[in-house]
Amino acid sequence: MPRHLCIHGHFYQPPRFDPWLEEVLPEASAAPFPDWNQRITRESYDPLGFARILEHGRIESIINCYEYINFNFGPTILRWMATHSPGTYQRILEGDRKSMEHFGRGNAMAQIYHHIIMPLSTDEDREVEIQWSIQDFEYRFGRSPEGFWLSETAVSTPDLEALARAGIKFTVLSPGQAREISGPEGENWTGVTEDTLPKDRPYKVRLPSGLEIGVFFYDGPLSQAVAFENLLADGEEFWQRIVSAQDQNLLSLATDGESYGHHFKFGEMALAYVLKRALSQDSPFKLTNFAAYLANHPPEHLVKIHEKSSWSCVHGVKRWQDDCGCSAGEHPEWNQLWRRPLRRSLNVIRYYVDEHFRKCSRDLFKNPRQALLDYGRCLCGSVDRKGFLAGHQRSGLTETEQARALKYLEMQRMSLASFASCAWFFDDLGRIEPLNALGYGLRAMDMLRDLEGPDVEHLVLEVLEEARSNDKRLGDGARIWRERIVPGRMDSVKMAVLGASLQQDRKSYVFPGLEFDIRRKESNIEVNYRWPCLFEEGSDVFTLAGEEGFAGYGVKNRDGHILGLEELGKKLRDYIFRSLDQEHEPQVFACLMHASEPLDMSAEEKFESGQKEPVAGKGLLSAGLLVRYLCSVRKELPDWGAYWQHVLEKNPFLAGLIKFRVEQELDRLTSPETGAWDRAGMIVQRCRRMKVYPDLYRVQNRIWLAGQGRFPENILEKFDFKAG
Repeated sequence: MPRHLCIHGHFYQPPRFDPWLEEVLPEASAAPFPDWNQRITRESYDPLGFARILEHGRIESIINCYEYINFNFGPTILRWMATHSPGTYQRILEGDRKSMEHFGRGNAMAQIYHHIIMPLSTDEDREVEIQWSIQDFEYRFGRSPEGFWLSETAVSTPDLEALARAGIKFTVLSPGQAREISGPEGENWTGVTEDTLPKDRPYKVRLPSGLEIGVFFYDGPLSQAVAFENLLADGEEFWQRIVSAQDQNLLSLATDGESYGHHFKFGEMALAYVLKRALSQDSPFKLTNFAAYLANHPPEHLVKIHEKSSWSCVHGVKRWQDDCGCSAGEHPEWNQLWRRPLRRSLNVIRYYVDEHFRKCSRDLFKNPRQALLDYGRCLCGSVDRKGFLAGHQRSGLTETEQARALKYLEMQRMSLASFASCAWFFDDLGRIEPLNALGYGLRAMDMLRDLEGPDVEHLVLEVLEEARSNDKRLGDGARIWRERIVPGRMDSVKMAVLGASLQQDRKSYVFPGLEFDIRRKESNIEVNYRWPCLFEEGSDVFTLAGEEGFAGYGVKNRDGHILGLEELGKKLRDYIFRSLDQEHEPQVFACLMHASEPLDMSAEEKFESGQKEPVAGKGLLSAGLLVRYLCSVRKELPDWGAYWQHVLEKNPFLAGLIKFRVEQELDRLTSPETGAWDRAGMIVQRCRRMKVYPDLYRVQNRIWLAGQGRFPENILEKFDFKAG
């Protein structure tokens, strides 16, 4: 019997969306990318879809790793990716479709919707998280999931019961989570450890309800080496470690998928190399995925798990509620005593959200519980909100009542989002992850208040006072709530501030969670806004203030205070400024290009004997002039090129701007609509001679796809296809 190899990647990002705008706002720590979703997509998720295999330092081929590895993606990151990185998103879906051809079963597994720690949740929340995830999976992958990834592999018997009831066939756990194993009839139970557990087979868990579910246990040492021991630095070494693993029917490893490319640069290339070796005719392994292996090798042995255990906390699941000693390790001297009050504070909100939903939503829904369970179909877009309400609302609801019905469901979603595991995973309360969790809690609490529920903020603050940041400048949780969470609320005043400060007669903003239109009329600012997910609209008028605020003029609020752009908070200001930059940049550069045209026409006359720099063409128009020169088909000018090479070496900002504009031109030339590969190749060669190195990643991917799995020879002559 051939040995089988299964490599699993767990891909997940915290829900980073702003609770009011439903958009990911800029995160300075993700520089040079605007936010962490974009950075990790470029460093890991997208390269795994276009992983390079090198031959003598040059790209020999490109493969879609998602075709050959088992994987799960969190619904929240896929939802973001479908809009912000659709090419990556389609590559993932294509990988699952192709895996059906390779293995007979799909590579993709479902995952807990908000990545909450299931053993710490209620039965009701457990079922909602599973159902929403299944609905999201079915919409995106076009099939029902067979496997289900538990957040942090945190597991208890009620979690397995819930998965089995939902029709899930298997999950994947750490080998240290197995407690006892036995033969098929439950005879001769034997205690096991991570070292003594046979991991080359699926097991079966018999549940108290009489249901059963399969469990795979991955190879711990090999997975540890991939995740933490820099094994991905060399593809051949990675392969040899796999080959040298103990002879067994199934060798499986599982790590965070971000190991490939984000945690370890070019780690996706090491994986691609291993996949190539495993697919070769002389490979000692046959690639497979968990679903295919389970179908062909039904479990013959039983297992009992360690209750409330996980793969990232040796104390079970205490990492998500106690100062157990497990942390990211960035500050060994810090404590995590803040974890318990953080969870308690969010549980306060969750309790009142649930109670109000149970008592009051029955007037709006025929079956409130079923409406909540089915709401995942709205979140993924498989049904629109009007169609959803038509199937769940009581008859005769007005538009206002329909908006209230949706707000009940959104209140539940925001409250559940606050329990994403990352809020407790790291070292301090003041990190972005706990702040996000508190923001979702605040949004849920605001909706609770809007729905005539109790105002529980004083109860939340009482608990948060017990949570203290290790950074004394931040203080306790109550202070963090007042100074860093509450100011994040988005309201009509802040919308008006945008209209006043940016000094435009009219401006519209469209966020996934909020759309608003700002108009200046003489001394007033009129704001019309709409919350699309709530069918909620509003309008307000504010007085334009005559004093300058942070940038431009402000507005007077109802208390007579003048508010400027500084009231928006840094993240939203950065988003707006970046949007303005992107909006006006093409127009500005088009003007520079047009104005520099006469200078370009006389470029051949710029240098006389002994001249070191041009007399004209080195001022403001130089950026447009240089891009014209790099992207033109005219002959190269040695002195001109040498001069600009020197200028760019001394001006990194200008060099970065030129590089970015050249990349945009290459992107245009190599699009399927244009296909001007010869022209693009000439630009690349000219740029390299001037030591301008545009990022060719997207260009290479397009050429590979257009060549249907190969690089045409005429293209190779013009592009220097090294890695990158």
